[in-house]
Amino acid sequence: MPTITCPRCGSPVSFRRALNMSSKPFCNRCGWNLDRAEAALNAKSSLITFLPLGIFAAIFLFIAFAGRSTAKGNPAILFFVLPFLLFVGIIPIVSYYSTKKAIAAAKQTINPDLAVAQPPLDPQLQILQSMPRPRRVRIRFAGNLAPVVIAFAAIAILNGILFIAISRSPRHDNPNSFAPFIPLFFVMIVFAAVVLVPFFRDKRNLPLLRDGELAFARVVSQKTVQQGKTSYSSIDYQFKTNDGLQILSTARDLTNSVFEDMTIPVFYDPTNPDKNVTPSATYLKIVTTL
Repeated sequence: MPTITCPRCGSPVSFRRALNMSSKPFCNRCGWNLDRAEAALNAKSSLITFLPLGIFAAIFLFIAFAGRSTAKGNPAILFFVLPFLLFVGIIPIVSYYSTKKAIAAAKQTINPDLAVAQPPLDPQLQILQSMPRPRRVRIRFAGNLAPVVIAFAAIAILNGILFIAISRSPRHDNPNSFAPFIPLFFVMIVFAAVVLVPFFRDKRNLPLLRDGELAFARVVSQKTVQQGKTSYSSIDYQFKTNDGLQILSTARDLTNSVFEDMTIPVFYDPTNPDKNVTPSATYLKIVTTL
C-alpha cells in the first residue's frame, strides 16, 4: 500500500486508492485532512444509496433479455456474468463502508496536539535546495506506469496476432512482403504515443527544471476533476518568490499523491513567476543521484 508523509506531524499515512471512497487520505495520528476526507465521503452517500437498486436492475435486465437465450446456448456464461455484475457493484459499497469505518475509528484516536507548527523539511526537498544549476533532467515513468504496461501489452498482442496469421498462411517466399515490418510499425506508434508525445509536450518545462529558481509552495486545495470518462487530480498551490511576490497557480497532479497542506517544490522563471512548474505536474524528473 503506498504511503505519503503527513504534512502536520510527519507520520506515514497509508493511501488506499482501491478502497478509499473519499479519494482523500488522512492521518489517524494528528487528524490531518480528516474533515476533508469525511466531507468527500458524505458527498457520495447518495450514490451508495441508489447503487444496490442499479445492481439489481442490471441483473434483472440481463436475465430478462439475455438470460434465456444464453441459458439455451451456453448456460455457463450465466455463472460468469452474474457474479461479475455483483462483484463490480459491490466494490464501491465495500469501499464506502470501509472508509467510513476508518474515519470513525480515527476520530476516536487522533490527537491534534501532535501536529508540529513547523514540520521538518522533507529530505528530498533539502536535496533539491542544495543542488547546483544546471540540474540534470530526464524523462520519468514513475507514476506513469499504466500507459507503459498498456503499450507493452499492445505490442505482445499484435505480435501474437501476426505470428498466428503467418503460421496459418500458405508457405511462400515473397521478398517484397511488408508483413515482418508490421510489428515494428506498431511499436513505433506506441513508442511515440507513450514517450515522445509527453516529452515534447513537457519540453517547455525543461528550462524551468534545469535553471529555474526554486521555491517551496503550500498546496491550498486538491480536487478530482471529471473529464469525460476519465478523471484527474488538480491542485492549487501558493508560493513566495525571492522578490516577495505571492503566486497562486493550478496544476494537474500526475502522481495523484499531492494533497492539501503539503509542501512541494516549484521551479519558476524569476522574470515571470507565473511561468512555473512543480515536478508532480510533469513527466520530467530532476536527477538527484550521481
